[in-house]
Amino acid sequence: MKYWLAFIGSSPFAVINTIWAACREEGYVPEHVKFLTNRELKEEWKDTIGNWVPTLLEKYGVIDPLYSTEDIVETDFQMIHNKYRSLLSEIGDNDEVAVDITPGRKYMSAISMEVGLEMGVDHVYYMHLSDNRYQNSPYPLIPKHRHALIDMKKEFYDNTSVGEDE
Repeated sequence: MKYWLAFIGSSPFAVINTIWAACREEGYVPEHVKFLTNRELKEEWKDTIGNWVPTLLEKYGVIDPLYSTEDIVETDFQMIHNKYRSLLSEIGDNDEVAVDITPGRKYMSAISMEVGLEMGVDHVYYMHLSDNRYQNSPYPLIPKHRHALIDMKKEFYDNTSVGEDE
């Protein structure tokens, strides 16, 4: 099974567009999506993502994608670290896992990347926008030269050990 783990931040399309780009550009279509959400997050943003993501995955052939959210305390760094580690440890060794570091606060992205790499995830995706005008636009409406999907693990960590000099 293919998994996708991410935080939900204040920009719903940061979440939606990275999954969309992974499906279209990389052929990585997750079947099970798990989101960590800040308890203070607007329900409207959660609802937007909850409507778009399952519909998007169905368009890419996933029948009844698994979708779950778990609330976290945004300022409890240790809890975030432990929750991420717990979620990743529940996934089987033969499953493929992508971590999305695009949405959420910087420290959340840092924690998810660190724990993900330590626990051997397959992908660490980041969607770079070179023009903030498109921050709340659906992926197909963003000009190709204004965004780039980067698999940080593939770009910087495959064939080397984390922290090892090249």
